[in-house]
Amino acid sequence: MVLVSVIVPVYNAENYLNKCLTSICHQSLKDIEIITINDGSEDQSLTVLQNFAQVDARITVLDTDNGGVSKARNLGMEQAKGQYITFVDADDWLELTMLEELFLACRLTGSNIVKCDLFWQEEIGSRQLYYPSKTYFTYSATACLNKLFTEIGEKHFGFASCKLYKKSFIDLHKLKFDETMNFAEDTVFLTRAVIKNQSICYVPKQLYYYNVGNQNSLTSRAMSNVRNNYDLLYKKLSEELQSGEVYEKVKNSFLNYQFEGLLVILHQCPAKPQAIKNALQSFLQAYPEVLKVKLMNRKLQQFIFLKLIKMNWLTLSSTLIYMKVKRAK
Repeated sequence: MVLVSVIVPVYNAENYLNKCLTSICHQSLKDIEIITINDGSEDQSLTVLQNFAQVDARITVLDTDNGGVSKARNLGMEQAKGQYITFVDADDWLELTMLEELFLACRLTGSNIVKCDLFWQEEIGSRQLYYPSKTYFTYSATACLNKLFTEIGEKHFGFASCKLYKKSFIDLHKLKFDETMNFAEDTVFLTRAVIKNQSICYVPKQLYYYNVGNQNSLTSRAMSNVRNNYDLLYKKLSEELQSGEVYEKVKNSFLNYQFEGLLVILHQCPAKPQAIKNALQSFLQAYPEVLKVKLMNRKLQQFIFLKLIKMNWLTLSSTLIYMKVKRAK
């Protein structure tokens, strides 16, 4: 009996696959299948996958033309035979007890979705979180979405990874990743899933290692057309929140999310007054309610302030002055 299907999309990840797959193959939960999808890699990723499959019969290798991470994950879900599903990026790796601990949490609480935290893995090491309690906690859909739109650091509600999903729940609601998106598609998928389930079970442990340093991953290639990416993301999220009748309950959190997106867009803007002004005007014309944003907490305020400081002073002063004038009108 397959308890968990582990879905691993792969694109040009030959330098990371050995660590990733080894951490999955050596999980303390043994009744698993590992579905790898080679998404048109141009390096030796396919060879690495095939070599692992020869050693571990639980590994399936699907070789496809490049179609993006969403299409690869959807293909993996179609093939999955496990009672539960999890997603692992090919450049990340797992604590050896992760699948067992999340599986037990699902069984003990009856939850359709359970999550843990991740280690934010950088060259200097990983950041250790402090947990005053080891007790499972259940977040309502509203609480989860508020955290998803305002979170900072390791408690990543917006990632498809570091979570376990009940397969029958996925099938019942026909949950899939949006194949028209190549940026923040995780956030849209999880927003839809949480609204359908109305809750998420939280295991207060860091069990998933997220590789910050890999700039060639499936997700990092999406930032070349940043404003268009954000426009599509906000459209999809708004649709999910409106259809799930939770928009008003999480509106200010969503405005925080949009405001952070504005900072990212301005950060990538040429350091010229007219370019900055045009970007600001265009964004605020499309999303005027972002002027009403109330930052959720001091930690988020500090994060946004530091992000602004990292921008050049011209961008910083232009942003603050322009938004102050617009608010006053």
